[in-house]
Amino acid sequence: MNTSFTLIQGGLTGAVTLRAELRHPASLREPEVEAWRSLMARALEPSVYADPDFALTMAQHLADGQTLAVLLVWQDGARAPILRGALPLRLPARQALAGRARLWRLPLAGTAEAAIDADHASAVLRTALDHLRGSPLRLVDLLWPDLRPDSALAVALGAAAGGTGRHLALAEQAAAPEVAPAPLTLPAGRTSLERVRDTARLRDAVEHFLVLDARRGADSLLADPATATAFRVVTRRFAHRGQACVDLVRRDGEVVAAAIHLATGRHDTIWRQAGLCLAQVPSQAPAPARVEAVVTVERAGAVRAPRERTDLRRLLRLRA
Repeated sequence: MNTSFTLIQGGLTGAVTLRAELRHPASLREPEVEAWRSLMARALEPSVYADPDFALTMAQHLADGQTLAVLLVWQDGARAPILRGALPLRLPARQALAGRARLWRLPLAGTAEAAIDADHASAVLRTALDHLRGSPLRLVDLLWPDLRPDSALAVALGAAAGGTGRHLALAEQAAAPEVAPAPLTLPAGRTSLERVRDTARLRDAVEHFLVLDARRGADSLLADPATATAFRVVTRRFAHRGQACVDLVRRDGEVVAAAIHLATGRHDTIWRQAGLCLAQVPSQAPAPARVEAVVTVERAGAVRAPRERTDLRRLLRLRA
C-alpha cells in the first residue's frame, strides 16, 4: 500500500507528490538500493549507519528474530522515482495488538539512524507518519531514539508532528556506556603506519583488525559468527565502492593497532578501533544528551476507519 502527500513548493509551477511504502529489507532490488545510496549525498544528517550497505547488511545478518521493515518515501520523477527518505524500522512482533513502530537501533552502530532528504525533511516525515497511520498494522506511535534535541532532524520531526496535530513527547535517554581506552604504552621498536585502500589487500587488513579485536574476549566481534560476518560484509561493500580503508600501525612488523574508516556521501567516520591507543585523547566537553521522541501516528481529530486484518508476511512479502 502506498500513501501520497502533495507538497506545494514556493516559486514552482507544480506540486511535488511524495508516496511511501513499507518494504521488507530483503525485498529491495539493486535500483532501489542505488537510489538509497544517492540519497545519502542529500541527507539532512548524513551517517554511514544510515547507508544501505550498512543498514541492509545488519538486517540480513543481525536481525535476531526481530520484525524489520524499511519505510521508503519516494517522489515520482520524469525518468525514475527519486528516493527522499529511508527509515529502518522495528515493528511489533504481535500484529493483532496495537503497537509501536521504532526506528531500529542498528547493531555495530549503537544508534538509530534514518536517511532524510534535507530539502524535503518535514514533508518526508509527514508522509511517513501518514503511511504508518494508514497501514493495517494497528500502529499507535513511532519511537525515534538517539535524537539530538537541537539537531535539524529533531526540528523537522517537530514540524511534521505540529503541522498535522500529532502529539510529540520527548524523554531523556540514558547515556551510552563509555569504552575504556586501551593502554597507551607501545612496545619498544620501530613504528610504521599503513593506510590500506586497495580492495584486494583490504580483506587481509580487516583480518588483522579482527585478530586485535579478539583480545577483548567475549565482547569481541569474532566471539559471535554472525557479527563477524556482518562486519566483514560491511567493509567489503564499502571498499567495493572506494569508501572504506583500514589503518594499520606496526611495531617492528607486528600490527599493534588498527582502525576501520567508512564513508558515505561527503561524510566519513572511524567505525571501529582495536589494539593500542596511540595518542592521549584531549579532554572534550561532554556530548549533548540525546533524547527519545515518541510521535503519534494518528492526526488530531482524525477518525480511523475500520480495516481488515492483513497478514504481516503479506504486507512485507518479498517482491519476485
